[in-house]
Amino acid sequence: MTQQHLPAPEEHSDDVEPGWRRVHPISPFIRSWSVLLIFVYMIMNFSVQELREVIETFNLTVGQSLLILLGLVVATLTVAAGLYAISWRFYQFRITSDAVQLHSGVIFRRRRYMRLDRLQAVDIVRPFFARIFGLSKLSLHAADGSETTLTLEYVRETEAERLRHEILYLASGAQDDPNLDPTGDSIEPSTQAIGPQLPDYPFADYLGQYVEHNPHGVPEHVATPHTAQPAQDNHAGSRELLTIPFGRVIGAALLTGAATGVWTAIFGGTTTGFFIWLGARNDAEPLAIPLGVLIFLIFLGVALFTAGITAFTQVNANFNFTAKTSSSGVRVTSGMLSTSSHTIPPGRIQAIQITQPLIYRYFGWYRIQVTVAGYGQTDTSTTVLPVGTFDDVITMLSVLAPDPGIEYANDLIFNALKFTADDDGFTRVPSRARIWQPVAGRRHGYTTTPTLLLIRFGRLRRNLAMIPHERLQQSSMYQTLSDKLSGTVSAWFVTPPGPVRTHLRNQEPAALVELFFAEAKIAANARRISDKNQWMAPEELETFEKAAAKAQANGSGA
Repeated sequence: MTQQHLPAPEEHSDDVEPGWRRVHPISPFIRSWSVLLIFVYMIMNFSVQELREVIETFNLTVGQSLLILLGLVVATLTVAAGLYAISWRFYQFRITSDAVQLHSGVIFRRRRYMRLDRLQAVDIVRPFFARIFGLSKLSLHAADGSETTLTLEYVRETEAERLRHEILYLASGAQDDPNLDPTGDSIEPSTQAIGPQLPDYPFADYLGQYVEHNPHGVPEHVATPHTAQPAQDNHAGSRELLTIPFGRVIGAALLTGAATGVWTAIFGGTTTGFFIWLGARNDAEPLAIPLGVLIFLIFLGVALFTAGITAFTQVNANFNFTAKTSSSGVRVTSGMLSTSSHTIPPGRIQAIQITQPLIYRYFGWYRIQVTVAGYGQTDTSTTVLPVGTFDDVITMLSVLAPDPGIEYANDLIFNALKFTADDDGFTRVPSRARIWQPVAGRRHGYTTTPTLLLIRFGRLRRNLAMIPHERLQQSSMYQTLSDKLSGTVSAWFVTPPGPVRTHLRNQEPAALVELFFAEAKIAANARRISDKNQWMAPEELETFEKAAAKAQANGSGA
C-alpha cells in the first residue's frame, strides 16, 4: 500500500497548504548574499571627502549627516528583509508519490514539476557561505526536457539528508510493495503517524549481493539479504568503496596545475611577449628591463598564477573524496570549503570513461567520468574517481558496471589502457587512413562484450569508453572528407550529453556496418530487460535477482 508522505510537524505552518513545505527562512538571504556585499562595499567606500561635500551642500551638521546615512542603511535593510520575507513565503515545494513540485516567484510565478520516474541523480551541495548557517542545497537531476535540474535552496543539513532519502525511496518504487518494508508492517492511512515513515529499503543488500557474486568485483565479503545482521543505525546499509588519500590529491593537483600553467604560459606568455617585443622595436627609448628578462618574468608569472589556481581548485573539489554504496545507489562525497554529496541511483549511468593523462602515467593513476542524463558535459559531478590506481578503477567498475559480460574483464581493461597490440581484440584505423591519425591511429578502435561496447582512443592521453548496450539511444554512420579519401567510415553512438566520447573515426566499412546492425539489435533487446525507472518495483527486483543469480553462477564457475 502506498504511504502518504505528509510534511513533518516542524515544517508545517498555518499559512501553508497541506502537503506543501517551505525552505529555511534565511534562504533568500543566502541566495543573494553577493548583492548585500556590494551594498556594504558601497557604504564603506563612501569617503570622508564625499561626506564633507554632502554636509556643505545641504548645510547639515556632522551628526545630522550620520543620522541620515544610518537611516538610509536601515531603510535599505528593512526593504531587503521585506522582499526576502515575501520571496520566502512564495517559495514552496511538495513531494508526492510520483513527482516533486516547486512553486516560486512573486511577480513572475514559476511552477516546476519533476517526475520521480525520470530522476537520474540527487545531489546535496553545501556552499561555504551556507555551511556557516548549517544549510544545504538539494539538487534533483532528471532526464526530462530542457530544464533537467530542480533545486531546493536551502534546508538544514539533516533535513536535506531526510529529503534525499524520501525522494529516492519514492523514486525506487519500493513504496508500492509492502514486502520491501523491513518492518513488515503495512501502515493504514488512518493510523499513520504525522510525517513520512521512511523504511531503509534494501537496495544496498541487493547491490552487495551483485558485487559479491561478480567475479571481477570487490574481493571483500559483502553482506547479502540472507547474511546481513539487523541494522544498528540508519547508515548500516552504506559500504565504503574507497577514499582517496590526501597525499594523492595534493600530488595530482600539483601535476595538473603545473601542466596547465606551462601550457597557459606558452600561449599567453608568448603572445604577450611578442607584442612587447613589437612595441620595443618601434620605441626609440630602451626598456628599463632587458626584453628577454621581461618576457621570462611574464612567462613565469602566468605559469605560477595558473598553476596555483588550478591546483587549489582541484584540492578544494577532491578533498576527502569518498565513494560508497548507499541504500539508494552509488554515493560520492568530497569538498573542502564547499562540500558536495552526489547520489546516482542504479541504472542511471549511461556511459563510463576511464582516462589516463600523460602526467598520471608514471604514477599509474587514472580518472573515471560518467555520463548521467541531467548532468551535462561540464558538470563536475560526472567525475566519480578524480585520481586512483587501477585497483580503484576496478572497485568503482564493480558498482558502475557490475556485469562486464566476460570473465577476463580486468585483463581486457588493463591491456586496453596500457598496451597496444595487434591481437588485443580492438579494431584500429587501417594503414591507408593512418595519415589522418598518425599518433593515435593504432589505438583508436572498438570491441564488444555481451553487455558493453568499448571504444578506445588517444595515445598521449589514453581513454577507454564503456557504453552499456541498453543505454545507446541512437547509432549513426557517416563519411567525412578524410573517410572518402581513404575509403573508411565513421560512426557516432548517441548517449545523453556528457563527458564520455562515443565517436569512432576512420574505421573499416565492413566491420563498422556489422557493428552498426549488431548494436541496433542488441541494444533493443537489452533495453527491454535492463531499464530500471523504478529499481525497487517488484518487476524490477525480479529481473535484478535473475541477473544476480546469473552472476552468482558465473562466479561459481570461474
